[in-house]
Amino acid sequence: MTRHFSQTTASEKRVIVVDGDRDLRDDLVSYLSLQGYTVTGVGSAADFYQMLFSAERCDLAIIDIGLPDQSGFVLAEYVRKNTDAWIIVLHSGATVEERLAGYESGADMSLAKPVDVRELAALIANMFDRIEASRPHQVKQPTPQEPVAGDESGSWRLLRNEWSLLTPHGDVIALTAKEFDFLLSLVLQSTAIVTRQYILKILGYQSNEQGNRALESLIYRLRRKTESFGFGFPIKTYRGVGYCLAVPIVLA
Repeated sequence: MTRHFSQTTASEKRVIVVDGDRDLRDDLVSYLSLQGYTVTGVGSAADFYQMLFSAERCDLAIIDIGLPDQSGFVLAEYVRKNTDAWIIVLHSGATVEERLAGYESGADMSLAKPVDVRELAALIANMFDRIEASRPHQVKQPTPQEPVAGDESGSWRLLRNEWSLLTPHGDVIALTAKEFDFLLSLVLQSTAIVTRQYILKILGYQSNEQGNRALESLIYRLRRKTESFGFGFPIKTYRGVGYCLAVPIVLA
C-alpha cells in the first residue's frame, strides 16, 4: 500500500536526513533546523524504515548512498515506490554514473559530497516551493473553452511517477526516460538557464559531436510531440549556452 507523507503545511515541513556519518548528519540537521524545517536525523536504513512504519510523516528524504546496513540507492527506490516524499541522494563520488544511478533509483536530485549546506538549503527551498505549486488546489485546470495555442497562462505538468508531460488542456504526452530527465533538469531550475554541458552529463551523453547530435535528436522528437497537440514548444534554446523553460511547468 502506498503511504503518503507529503501533507505539508506552511508552518511545518518535515525533512529526514539519513546518513551514517554522525558529524555530517548533525551539521545538516542543525543548519536545516535553523532554516525553519522540522528535521530528524537517523544513521541507518533500518532506523528510517522504523520511522515510516510508525507513521512519522516525511516530506523530503536526504539519503546518503553509503549507509552501514543498506545501499542508499535501494532505500531511495523504496521511498519512491512507497511514499510521495521528495528525495535527494548524496554520494561520495563525482562520476556521471553515480549521479545517474541516483536518478534511476528515483531521486529528484543527486548530489556529490561534500555538499555545501547553503546550496543544499537553497535547493530544498526550491523543492518545497514546487511542492506548494503542485498542490491540486493551486494548479490551474484548463477547460476546452480556453485558448490552446500560445496560451502561456495554462499549466503544463511533468508527472514524475508516470514519466509523462501534460499539456495545459490535460493531453498526456508519453516521455522516454531521457526526455523526462531533460525536462526535469529544466523544471528544477525554474527560469534559470541550464547549460548544455550539464544536460549532456545528466543524460549520460559524451561531450562530443556524437553526444550533441543525440541531444539535438532528443529535443527534436520532444518538440514534435508537443507541437502535435497544437501547443508551442515549452523550451527555450540559448544557442551555444543551454536551455530553460519558456513557460512554467509544474512538477507533480
